[in-house]
Amino acid sequence: MIQPLRAAHRRAFAGLAAVLPAILLIGLGARVSRQGEGAHIGDVPATAEVVRESGSLWQNHTIQSTFYRMPDHPQEIDALLRPAQDLNAPDLLLYWTANAPQGNALPGKAKFMGSFKAGTALPIPLNENHTGYLVLFSSAHQSVFDTARVEKLP
Repeated sequence: MIQPLRAAHRRAFAGLAAVLPAILLIGLGARVSRQGEGAHIGDVPATAEVVRESGSLWQNHTIQSTFYRMPDHPQEIDALLRPAQDLNAPDLLLYWTANAPQGNALPGKAKFMGSFKAGTALPIPLNENHTGYLVLFSSAHQSVFDTARVEKLP
């Protein structure tokens, strides 16, 4: 009575041993890479107007920050951030806030810009006076990683 069940299980496991790796390889081959909210670019587009460029905005790290606007969207300013070296913090998120963060807490009215990826341009949600803070927040550590004060952007 048990012998036919063992034979059926042996055939099933032999079949799964061949089918599961094939499914995995087909899935990896069919995977499409997705870009985040911003367009992934290595540099500022040639048609863009650079509003401000600085390498010394950030308090704790050297991050080249370029703020630019496109001619077809003159009211929107994008930020392109390129760190000098890899930032060793998990799950970095970029926020825009009008007030400076106090300690390691994120201000209550901070606006989420997107996940931080070096060389990715993200639109800044500007307020009336175009000043504020860019905040790198580590969601894994639940703390502020770094802050940059952005003076009045034109």
